[in-house]
Amino acid sequence: MLQKEFRHFFLENILSFLWRQWSFLGIAGGARSEDEWVIDPEALLLFSIEICRYEPRLFDEVLDWLAVNGKWMDIQRLRGIVKSKDEKTQLLMSAVANFLSQEARSFRRKWQALAKSKAADLRSKEEMLFNTREGEPFPKPREISKPFYEYGFLRENFSLRKMSRPVSVAVRNNIRFLLRSLFGIGSRSECILYLLTHEAGHPAEVADAIGISVRAIQDTLIELSDSGLVLTRIKGKRKIEYWLSQRRWGEFLLGASLDEEKLPVWLDWISLFSALNNVLDVLNEVEQVISDYLRSSKLREAMETISLEFSKSGLDLPPVPGEEISPDMYEEEFQNFITKVLRTGGEG
Repeated sequence: MLQKEFRHFFLENILSFLWRQWSFLGIAGGARSEDEWVIDPEALLLFSIEICRYEPRLFDEVLDWLAVNGKWMDIQRLRGIVKSKDEKTQLLMSAVANFLSQEARSFRRKWQALAKSKAADLRSKEEMLFNTREGEPFPKPREISKPFYEYGFLRENFSLRKMSRPVSVAVRNNIRFLLRSLFGIGSRSECILYLLTHEAGHPAEVADAIGISVRAIQDTLIELSDSGLVLTRIKGKRKIEYWLSQRRWGEFLLGASLDEEKLPVWLDWISLFSALNNVLDVLNEVEQVISDYLRSSKLREAMETISLEFSKSGLDLPPVPGEEISPDMYEEEFQNFITKVLRTGGEG
């Protein structure tokens, strides 16, 4: 497979995956299939605004969904995750928050809290927000969207279609939203979700997985254990871990026996989306490399670094293609690996 074809394959599969996730949450258009995992709206949003610079229609549908469903977003958690991103992504998230603070008046304060102070020299670094699939910037618009321009991004002025549906909390994939409706947005619902989908958890493990500070998670777990419904036990040398009865909680939340309705699967979306974004960065970097050997060598080298993020994701995946794969077969094996990650091509 030629490099441009491989990059096109990867990008199209990523975008198809994102359409599927957001359609399930309620945006207009796209296929609505139910996967077995818990959806993570904060990690999904950050990954989407990065990747959807190649898909303007989905970018705007995500904004439309946020204008309707913004009440469900955990801004504190979103702020914590975005700190790990580069400056460009942080600025883009601020631009999105700036736009929503003007369009989604019901949630204005929430989004204003996420929009950073604007740097004085941003306009001197202005760039087109959207790119073609080939990576070329869109033509400069005649009428510029001011909320994005204030953060250095050029795009056409536009209005939301307001066709997104309210997110359904009654399906198991959206159990995160159900917990937020019961316990509020924040560390309580995130801790319960983690314990529902894991045998047990130590505060540091839980904090790392959900993107909230260890101190906040520890305080929350202690408070939850006071209820008697979140339990503690000693593991190792004085190491306290927390757990709960998944059967009791699952039947209460899902309204059915767990023999009939299984709990959804936890995935570390923060790590998974970071890995996928890094793969695209690598593909963009090696696009001009002509030699199959050098190209596969660069991909192999990058995957050795990225493989840890894939392994943390929680997906049941084969090993990342390694040294045993010959250069002429590496891209094909890598293509098969990515297909399994995204559950595309009839496997999802």
